[in-house]
Amino acid sequence: MMTIEPVVSQIAKCYGVDAALIQAVVQAEGGGDAILKAVRCSIPNLVDREAAIRVTCRSALHALYDFYFKAGGGTQAQFVEYWAARWAPKGATNDPGSLNQNWPANVTALWIGK
Repeated sequence: MMTIEPVVSQIAKCYGVDAALIQAVVQAEGGGDAILKAVRCSIPNLVDREAAIRVTCRSALHALYDFYFKAGGGTQAQFVEYWAARWAPKGATNDPGSLNQNWPANVTALWIGK
């Protein structure tokens, strides 16, 4: 079972998103400060890990809204696939090792255990 960090729980609560989802993303990105490096791919001047977690929560919130209200919704695993197209797109120039192809499965496994 994944342990949710207090900072992740607190920030996720502020944004109204599932802390387990955000923690799954943090873990899938490599845990620790790796989330900051991941978010810096899009926002290079981001200064700290908490800011990166906030960006992650905002991104999740926007993706959830679009998934349920624009794309018709679906399962949690389908949501992760949907979000992955934005967050960790396959073939992205900042992914020379093609690790993004594993992101949806990793996040899904961490979040809902599948």
